[in-house]
Amino acid sequence: MKNLSHIILDGNLTSDPELKTLNNGKSVATFTLAVNHDYRSTAENPGEVSFIDVEAWDKQAGNCHEYLKKGKKATVIGELRQDRWKAQDGSNRSKVKVVVHTVRFDGLPGRKEREAA
Repeated sequence: MKNLSHIILDGNLTSDPELKTLNNGKSVATFTLAVNHDYRSTAENPGEVSFIDVEAWDKQAGNCHEYLKKGKKATVIGELRQDRWKAQDGSNRSKVKVVVHTVRFDGLPGRKEREAA
């Protein structure tokens, strides 16, 4: 039986997405979303924030690189993946990230607005 690992995140980018092209020709964009846990937060009491690493591939990688910028809001739908590796000191390390299925770019003009421009 296949397990389900599906996640939806809504947050703001902490920096511009970094786009890389791998030796096999595939593109990957990586960025971090800051996700607020308390939606009643204020400037004086910012509440708790999680910083989630996100990875987008191929055409979505290019779209993320083109349309997403630091501070912009985005909604990401994807799955959790865990990278594992051995550190130089021989210890085991791991990191959880979200691999994108769908990205919603908030604040972009719709088709009608683009055609009118």
